[in-house]
Amino acid sequence: MSGILCFRNIGQLVQADASTQPGIRLRKNCAMLVQDGRVHKILKDSEIKSSKSYNRVIDCQGRAMVPGFVDCHTHLIYAGERKDEMVERMRGTTYLEILESGGGILNTVKATNRATEKELFDTAHKRMKRMMALGTTAFEIKSGYGLNLKCEMKMLTVGKKLRTTLKVPVTLTYLGAHTVPTGEDREEYLEEIIENLPRFRELADGVDIFCEKDVFTAADLRRLFLQAKLLGFDLRAHVEEFSHQGGCTEAAKLGALSCDHLEHATPMDIHAMHVAGTTAVLMPGVTLFLGGEKHPLVHSMLDAGVTLALATDCNPGSSPTYNMQTVLTLASSMYRLTPEQALAAGTYGSAKALGAEKDFGGLLPKQHADFNLLKTNDYLDLFYYFGENFVDATFIAGKKFKAPKDPATA
Repeated sequence: MSGILCFRNIGQLVQADASTQPGIRLRKNCAMLVQDGRVHKILKDSEIKSSKSYNRVIDCQGRAMVPGFVDCHTHLIYAGERKDEMVERMRGTTYLEILESGGGILNTVKATNRATEKELFDTAHKRMKRMMALGTTAFEIKSGYGLNLKCEMKMLTVGKKLRTTLKVPVTLTYLGAHTVPTGEDREEYLEEIIENLPRFRELADGVDIFCEKDVFTAADLRRLFLQAKLLGFDLRAHVEEFSHQGGCTEAAKLGALSCDHLEHATPMDIHAMHVAGTTAVLMPGVTLFLGGEKHPLVHSMLDAGVTLALATDCNPGSSPTYNMQTVLTLASSMYRLTPEQALAAGTYGSAKALGAEKDFGGLLPKQHADFNLLKTNDYLDLFYYFGENFVDATFIAGKKFKAPKDPATA
């Protein structure tokens, strides 16, 4: 048993159960063996051999262990803040009105273009470490605050450095079609993005587009995705967030791994996602922060057999949160998901949205040993005592992550 880590005296172990929508499986009074950074075996605590049989034995003291959270939709590489816009919205201005007046995403674009690669790395590194301390063990990171070739490549280069430095799974997505730069023609800008797609193949795993009224159309989405598929990119889509534009069904038909936001998705869209096996990524933090009242048809998605995923959408404009624990609580409260459904969506479901459910998100044998040891013996406390941080320690590939002492605000 040389080289095997033994985590014993686990009071409650939560694993993914892909056979139930997906759901979770609870095991009590057990132990987990980790070898080469992956889950080797789950067994009863009484079956543990002498401590000499293992490289190291870690006593979990009867606490609960859950899979690490997978944040499958973030924009965490950026410069600047937009607190003034938050105040504007509280006074009645809508998110789209701010964007139409030259603010919103475009303000972050200006700041991000001005920032150096080192500045972007330093601030994003700080954010990611805080997110890891709160239990996130795998990330998706989008570009999209450059809106020009140089800055978009700069952002994705930073993303690759973050993946190497922090040694966590990081999926990178090229979101050149986030909005149309000031003074440019939409069709000409989209054509420029499509022409430059090959230059991003070594920087990004996937391609995304913001399909929304007065931004990009479902036809634009189709043009971009057809070219992206030819180059081997995974497909993800911001769709049906503030209005219904038909992007969800189009993206699903083209084989998108995920359709994200979906507040205005229809039963036809849900059917398309079910048929295609596309994951629905939901972000209740956006609804909370923007003061929205429209919720996705979450239970219609569940009834149709669509896999749900949850994410922070961490960004400076519509969801400046680092905390997947908050997202799980909001999903349970706002969408009336059970804690089991919400936890499955924030782990296994989110991993599936990245096409990585075989590698992480479930604490299943042969998966990455990425998990959270909680401060409690019952994972339900994550939902019951809302607003608390219940992650005592985060483990990446079986190794404890050294968490920062102070919250990151940059």
